[in-house]
Amino acid sequence: MKRYLFVLFVASGILYACNCVVSRDMIKCDYYVGQKFDKSHQKECLNYAKSISKDAMFAKSSWYFLLGGDIKNAKINAKKALKIGHNYAAEYLGMAYILENDIKNAKKEFSFFKHKVKQSGYIKKDLNILKHIYSNFNDKEVLKILHIQ
Repeated sequence: MKRYLFVLFVASGILYACNCVVSRDMIKCDYYVGQKFDKSHQKECLNYAKSISKDAMFAKSSWYFLLGGDIKNAKINAKKALKIGHNYAAEYLGMAYILENDIKNAKKEFSFFKHKVKQSGYIKKDLNILKHIYSNFNDKEVLKILHIQ
């Protein structure tokens, strides 16, 4: 048991000492932008999105590009994610289309999302975040498209 605790202690020290900027960017983005709706920290979202996109984490990077205010890269990464079977990225692509007021393509993506992704309980949380970040985000349209009340 002592050996196990020692290894955990050393590993946590190494991770702390490595100055893991990427992890800090994600935490700052999630807290300041995702919870406090503080857009002055969107650069951390973009830094994190760019970093994980390099590791082919396209769906997740799409969400962080949305949080960072970069709709173009959010769409690019969501499309890449969909090509490799990460169907939940259709939510992010649909939201990007809503932000561009492209209702036709938004409906297409949300329809795909609804039929392919069985669990969508988190979508209201995502909608709430985006409506606080983007003044033009039409969350009511998304709820209408998805038939969620």
